[in-house]
Amino acid sequence: MTSLHKLLSRTFLFLNPDGVKLFLEVLNDSSPQNLSNNDGLVFLKLYDPEQTQIRYIGMLFVKASSRPSDILPKLRSLAGFCADEEMELYEEIKSEPSAMCEALDANITFSESQIGHGDIICYQKSSKSLSHHAYPSVEIFFKRIQDLKAVVLGEQRKILALEEEVARLKHQSDLQTEKANMECQRFKRERDNAVRQLNELQDQNPQIFLEFPITNLLQATENFSDLCKVGDTEYGCVYKGIIHDTTVAIKLSRSDILFQQEVSILRQGRHPSIVNCIGKCSEVSALVYEWLPNGNLQDHIVCANGSPPLSWQIRTQIIGEICSALLFLHSREPHALVHGDLRPCNIFVDANFRSKICNFGMLTLFLQPGNHQPALTARLPYLDPEFLTTGELTPLSDVYSLGVIILGLLTGLPPLTIAKKVSEALENNNLHTLIDKSAGNWPYVQAKQLVVIGLSCVEMMREKRPDLLTKVWSVVEPLIRKPPAAPWPYVQSAVTGSYAPDHLICPIRMDIMKDPQVASDGFTYEAEAIMRWFDGGNNRSPMTNLPLANHDLVPNRALLSSIQEYLGQQRQPGS
Repeated sequence: MTSLHKLLSRTFLFLNPDGVKLFLEVLNDSSPQNLSNNDGLVFLKLYDPEQTQIRYIGMLFVKASSRPSDILPKLRSLAGFCADEEMELYEEIKSEPSAMCEALDANITFSESQIGHGDIICYQKSSKSLSHHAYPSVEIFFKRIQDLKAVVLGEQRKILALEEEVARLKHQSDLQTEKANMECQRFKRERDNAVRQLNELQDQNPQIFLEFPITNLLQATENFSDLCKVGDTEYGCVYKGIIHDTTVAIKLSRSDILFQQEVSILRQGRHPSIVNCIGKCSEVSALVYEWLPNGNLQDHIVCANGSPPLSWQIRTQIIGEICSALLFLHSREPHALVHGDLRPCNIFVDANFRSKICNFGMLTLFLQPGNHQPALTARLPYLDPEFLTTGELTPLSDVYSLGVIILGLLTGLPPLTIAKKVSEALENNNLHTLIDKSAGNWPYVQAKQLVVIGLSCVEMMREKRPDLLTKVWSVVEPLIRKPPAAPWPYVQSAVTGSYAPDHLICPIRMDIMKDPQVASDGFTYEAEAIMRWFDGGNNRSPMTNLPLANHDLVPNRALLSSIQEYLGQQRQPGS
């Protein structure tokens, strides 16, 4: 936070039972610094009646002499509305005990509307077409919040009065005391129900999904044409399409239950090594994901469609990324989230050969009575043997699957009986004969470390398998952090157009770092990216999801020197 004096601030609204609060969030210094007296910084919030949610969407510098109608195109662009979308604008006013708003006339100037520096403008689609929603406008939404707060406060006063009455009646009769306590509990339940409703209205989940109209999906897939289909599994059919000039993967879920389960799981948060869900279309139970052009890991292992073998450096990195994603899933509270179907076809590779997992937490749905049973033949080599006898999935089930994948990446052998073959080669000191030579000159010491950890993961009994954090990650993490023996391409630099070494890349922004800072998890991030992570209320590592000891940052000057040297080489003629 050493450059805090260079940062601008913004405020955003968070609604809770205790009132309306304004919080401070820092932004980068890319905005104008010298404002005239006629300029003003206003903050923008978008209200979504369908989700019953109001969220911060951006900020804008306006002139006092301009009108709200002048910024309507910008507001539509920020919200993703069409160019002719009719909208309503409101000014958010902070007042006790809650927030309120007033409608804005788009045709009078900001100065006439008394909109000044630091004010908040809320906007939405025209409520005329939204009357079927419970709270079609911002005004009604805020009024509902105030009403619920009044209910909560009223019930709390009733509870207090009742508790005083209980204390007095204790001296008269045990029967009267019991009756008063029962009445008190009834009021408490009513209070809790009102609080629950309030929390549902003001829920601001960190994972926000766009709601796409079905017309977008039909246009992107040519009415779900087979020509656009790229995958077909028990989870659903996957299509490749373009929405808003962005290539995406569109998955039509096999059932509404599968769709709701996947949405529920994906709402629990993002991770760099989990396929990013952009939005959904509830009308047809479809999910819209980022498009990963390099397909799945299975295709790369068998070099399908003439794809070149993955280098040993990339394979090591992939092992680390899968391990990091599993740590994130297993650390969910109050219960660990188990993938249950971890295998190479559910691990995808992006344009920079970064791996991301998908379809986690879904297998258990197929195992419920009455549901279609999944095909076990392809899954069998990766399934926890104890799961096959008990029907119970645990985090150690994922550890078993990870072990099979590690051995497969090391050797290129089919998964069935791979553990037995590798174990025999290790015992006979013939491990070098099994290591996949198409991956390049894999350092023997590193390969042996991964073989040992992979074999420990595929123990038949769960109690003998290693803990993912203390035993597996402690071995894998140092391997992926070691500088490579020779440079290899991972991420294409937007500045130079060439491929940059992976250790120069921020794991959050996926671009070459300008100000690398080491966080308390030991990973290096772009300063602005990690500070935004902290400012969003995150107290866990973006890479491991483990609690961070603190928010302190230490400049990585050695890495900064390497970055500057690399960029200098790229700018030289002929490089």
